[in-house]
Amino acid sequence: MTRPKQRRLEFLGDFLAGHLRELGWGRRIAEEEVLVRWEEAVGPSIARHARPSHFNGQRLTVVTESPVWTQQLALMAPDLLRCIARHFGPGVVAALYFVTGRIDPPQEPAAASASAPAVPVAIPASLDTDLAAIPDLEVRESVRGLILAALAEEARGSAGS
Repeated sequence: MTRPKQRRLEFLGDFLAGHLRELGWGRRIAEEEVLVRWEEAVGPSIARHARPSHFNGQRLTVVTESPVWTQQLALMAPDLLRCIARHFGPGVVAALYFVTGRIDPPQEPAAASASAPAVPVAIPASLDTDLAAIPDLEVRESVRGLILAALAEEARGSAGS
């Protein structure tokens, strides 16, 4: 009795990671992870007084609530960079730039996407073929939704530039 040819099982994370790399989104996803999971790397006490703002290359701009926090964190920059590298991998953040400003409360993701205009997007044919290979309909449609959301966000970013 011969066993039927088994297709190589691929974890969803590996599947997505491969396609995201192909699309050139790896660096942007790593940056977004730093912005979203900042508190995990620096701890709650620093996160209450300083929030990441944006990237310029590998330099992360961090907004602090007062000049005292700006100066203190600037002195702690080497330690903070080590913590960030431990959490998000080396090379995601190479330098920190601290500015004093207003720290807004974290924005709910649903609120941000609700105000943004809808941008029509299509999944590339090669990616759609790979999606069709996911046997579970619910998982396949969830992954499709994630990809469409990422493509729409990219299209909105390109349109705004």
